[in-house]
Amino acid sequence: MRDFVNATFGSVELDIISQALEEWRTSIGIDRAAPEYEIAAATVVTLFREGNRTLPELQAAISAHQWLSRDAVELAKISVHPASKAS
Repeated sequence: MRDFVNATFGSVELDIISQALEEWRTSIGIDRAAPEYEIAAATVVTLFREGNRTLPELQAAISAHQWLSRDAVELAKISVHPASKAS
């Protein structure tokens, strides 16, 4: 728990978080202005603070995270195809 609270964010750490988040964003296909992007950013930072400190570790944690890996994909599909909600 102490590492979670005292996690430091230097340029290297911010680059890892930023790269992982951007890879996630482009794979999902959402805009940076989307509310889901802000939720994802907070989640990725939390995953980093939980000990996923390298890019491969963070990518794996993102893939294993239910909302980031499945639920956000479904939200992106709905927001891209709003007419499908009427069907």
